[in-house]
Amino acid sequence: MLICRACSSELTGRDRYCRNCGTMVPPVVTEFDDTHRFDPSAPIAPESQAPPDNTNPLYAQPPYVAYAPPQVMSPVHQTQSLFRRLFRQRFLRAMLMVVLLCTVFGVGIMIGSENNNGGQGGGTPVEERDEDVEDPESVRSKYEEAVQNALGFKQGEFSAEEFPDVQGIFVNNLMRDDSPAALAKIQAGDLITELNGQPVRNDSELSQVLKKLSPGEEVTVKIYRDGTTIPSRIKVADPTLPPAQTEIAAEEQGFLGILDSSRECCISGTKKWGVKVNELHLNGPAELFGLHPGDLITEFNGHPVKTPNEFNRHIRAAKPRKEVLLKFYRDGKEQIVKVIMGHRWE
Repeated sequence: MLICRACSSELTGRDRYCRNCGTMVPPVVTEFDDTHRFDPSAPIAPESQAPPDNTNPLYAQPPYVAYAPPQVMSPVHQTQSLFRRLFRQRFLRAMLMVVLLCTVFGVGIMIGSENNNGGQGGGTPVEERDEDVEDPESVRSKYEEAVQNALGFKQGEFSAEEFPDVQGIFVNNLMRDDSPAALAKIQAGDLITELNGQPVRNDSELSQVLKKLSPGEEVTVKIYRDGTTIPSRIKVADPTLPPAQTEIAAEEQGFLGILDSSRECCISGTKKWGVKVNELHLNGPAELFGLHPGDLITEFNGHPVKTPNEFNRHIRAAKPRKEVLLKFYRDGKEQIVKVIMGHRWE
């Protein structure tokens, strides 16, 4: 027999709450002792207890939990479920295989289409592709090589102040002493204004003229030099074939000892250009033989020089210990000096 700890009322049966005061009755250890063997097929016996006294104001209705017995699938249902799982797995594998084949087949079609674009089967021409379009630097480089090979000179830039009334292609330096430009008596510092009877005022016009000329063809050329237009003829070489160049070792190249120079105009009373000496190497050949900063050099051993690049080309071609003649202007007066070339070690 149990006694309510709150009101000392007598409890009967398996009450969980006191009939008198409604206080929850704590469970005892004996309630958890079960010595019966578990039989899963046996039905669950209903609890035998007295109906609760709903008239007691202190009584609280205990929570009710509905019990749902586990559903046992029949052998037929189990077989159907197994077939459904197998069908799903095979269906997913088949769909994956279809997607893979479509992807591979589509890539093959794209590759075949790209390969056929350059042929006679039509499609987008190869030259219209972005990767086949040449960049401006490559186009410029090919143009300069064509000018050097076909005409035998390197062109350079000039300002409108140098040639205010003339447009043309500026000759920066010759490639060789026997190049087509040299044989046509073209000098560095000249401005080519016409080739084969057509004006060449810019790179585009010169490029168009060169494309129409054949290797070995001799055409007319007009040169602007020191305020005068000079006609001549030039034999065009192959624009795709670089001329043979003689390699000279550094120790076999001449050294004059001019540290810095620039293109300068003009000699007093003329429109002639020359190379102005800005700075000399200490104890170099030029300083030892009497050259000063500010001197305007016009000839190197008989070769006219009007640009620093052409001047350096002649200096490097001269042999060490060779005696050369320099013609220059100082304070408006022409002077000539003999200089012994030194060795270049760099």
